[in-house]
Amino acid sequence: MRILLLCTAHNSLSQRLSLVLSKKHSVTVEYALSEATMMEAARLAQPHLIVCPFLTTRVPREVYNAYLTLIVHPGPPGDAGPSALDWLLMGDDGTEPDSTRLLEPSRQRLSAKGRSHWGVTVLQAIGELDAGQVWAYDQFPVDIDEPGLTKSTLYRGAVTRAAITAVLAAIDRIEEEAPSRLEEPFGSPLTPPESPCNDEQSSDPHGAIVKIHPGLVARGEYAFFSAGSGEPFCGGQTHCRPLLKAAHRDFDPNTHPAVEISRRIRSADSQPGCLSALFGPKLYLYGGLVEPAVASDVSPGSIIGIRDEAVCVATADHKGVWITHIRRVKAKTDPELWPKVPAAAGLAELGIIENPRSSSQVVPGTAARSPANIDEWTKDSHTAFQEIWVEFAVDENRHVAYVHFALYNGAMSTSQCRRLSECLRALLRVADNLPLTAVVLMGGRSYFSNGIHLNVIDAAQDPALESWYNINAINDVVQLILGDFPSRGVTMVAALRGNCAAGGVALAAACDVVLAGEHVVLNPAYRALGLHGSEFHSLSYPGRCGAESAATLLRSMTPLSADDALRVGLVDAVVPGYGDMLDSAIRQRVDAMLAPNSWPFRNMSLGRWKRNADLSAGALARARATELAQMSMDFWSARSQRYHERRRAFVRKAKPPATPLRFATHRRGQSRLDQEEHDCFDSVEWFAEKSRAEAKRRLCGQISQLLDEFSQTKSSDSPRPLLVAASEAPPLSVRVPGRDESVDRTASSGLLFPCYYTL
Repeated sequence: MRILLLCTAHNSLSQRLSLVLSKKHSVTVEYALSEATMMEAARLAQPHLIVCPFLTTRVPREVYNAYLTLIVHPGPPGDAGPSALDWLLMGDDGTEPDSTRLLEPSRQRLSAKGRSHWGVTVLQAIGELDAGQVWAYDQFPVDIDEPGLTKSTLYRGAVTRAAITAVLAAIDRIEEEAPSRLEEPFGSPLTPPESPCNDEQSSDPHGAIVKIHPGLVARGEYAFFSAGSGEPFCGGQTHCRPLLKAAHRDFDPNTHPAVEISRRIRSADSQPGCLSALFGPKLYLYGGLVEPAVASDVSPGSIIGIRDEAVCVATADHKGVWITHIRRVKAKTDPELWPKVPAAAGLAELGIIENPRSSSQVVPGTAARSPANIDEWTKDSHTAFQEIWVEFAVDENRHVAYVHFALYNGAMSTSQCRRLSECLRALLRVADNLPLTAVVLMGGRSYFSNGIHLNVIDAAQDPALESWYNINAINDVVQLILGDFPSRGVTMVAALRGNCAAGGVALAAACDVVLAGEHVVLNPAYRALGLHGSEFHSLSYPGRCGAESAATLLRSMTPLSADDALRVGLVDAVVPGYGDMLDSAIRQRVDAMLAPNSWPFRNMSLGRWKRNADLSAGALARARATELAQMSMDFWSARSQRYHERRRAFVRKAKPPATPLRFATHRRGQSRLDQEEHDCFDSVEWFAEKSRAEAKRRLCGQISQLLDEFSQTKSSDSPRPLLVAASEAPPLSVRVPGRDESVDRTASSGLLFPCYYTL
């Protein structure tokens, strides 16, 4: 079947869904940038089915009238509105049908416990929002006060898993409900078409030709029984709820308890953030972890502790709430959004706190630590917030250290990388005195690691220099993994419990063994961000996958499922489950791998990929120097334009001009490539010539405008300046000696002097 995914962005859910659907179907993706774009995509792709896994705009009538279009709504049947998860995490349990009364401060009708279950519905697109017939839904248990549960972590976890189940069930039901006629023998293989065609028919696995169209009727039971459990929805009554506005989430630490403040902050993560004047100026706040007990003589609203660049604020019920990140509000005069930065650093920059490293120490455990002592890296029993900690599993024969680094959105800033290095060095001292058999890098549950911290970099006074500090700091972590621990006979294991990208994939690949949860999505390429990449990937990727496959991984810039990564050698085993089940399965796999008589796993623990790579001290130094030489060009040379522009667009949430062709395969014409897919994308000379040509063009435009204005002041019989319209000028080609690539730089408007350009 040909399936078109329409998405506002190709996020974690749409990536996971495209990987699952691609096992049986031909899938292409289009960003929903405009109605015209969506209609054109449908015309080009000629899909049998359209699925919208993440869409914040309406599907054009012309599209859903012509093609059966499914909307993935993050709520159970009967729920409607753009803030489904926000209402859930705020404490709406469905008992109050009136949304206005539900939010009245004097009544406080939000539930003390919240719902026990939530769901995801796959419904058909019609004119009314979230009102089409239901083709499938799935439900899952939820504890809205679970520590660390935010809207974004819920979305990447339970919501994504339920969405996959519901979409697959919906497709099966659509094929079942569609009229069919047998044209091929039973058992003929399903082969998705390589390119779009004009028919509206689809082959099912049994060789039948099914007719899929918007007029198909879904059975009523699809909206009643969950596709996964087969049970009715267990989470209470559902309603159509309006957009949850910033004012609805505002709070007062003098009157609101910590749990309620936490809910309001966590329900707004990661977009748009909880707008509050808690620190004086209005800021978007993120985090929301509850600190269970603070000193009773502290004024509500005051900062009572700082740890790992997060700040803890006292609340009215003698508890606290941790604010991990802040973002300034975009003013009308601001051209784009502000970066999201660690709270302590952001408040210090605003002059709200003097020293982000200071702490009143009202919260126990927030005092300065001694990084050399491994006891300082164990899970702190006194405070709720801790980014990096170590757990030990000990028996009579061995010690295994499980290192957790639960970093916001998986981004690793310079300071966070340095803290992780300090933690690992403390473990090296343990290895000098105790039989430390293995170190298991656990990352976080939502993300393992996504590499360098782009928001912190973009907020820095010198983003290029901060990029350099950051990449060197994460390289220090990987150097410990590749050099110091193996020299002491310690096996390094990476356990990917959440998604992983760029430098985070390379960090994991440097370990002897990589275990990946079955639901994990990996994006190993750096290129889409305009980076060459480092983290010793030039050793680990070829060592694990072979030189050709490693090059493909870096150039393709497409996501991989855990199974895909296993096939190419990027991971060594896929572990079933999620959450606590996955954690338990990982520990069982590590125990089995390290057991003396467990030969099938013993081979894996030896890091077989290292036999294909030179990991001597000299080789590590050469690889690091070579990679950093390329990265320095990404930060400071003419080629740095590709990185700085893409980083800024990512951080500031700039709207993309088009869907990358590597996702929008329906737009792949003959020899059409994304800019990142051209060889000239790596050329410093090409970018230098491009910059010179653009500078000349800007100068020509300015001179032309001045001359045009000057000519208008002359009398009508005065000689007119010799100006050439851009549309009449020959196309500009930027060429690099020895290369065939050229880029058409002809402007579509304005006045140009064609003599400035190489023809």
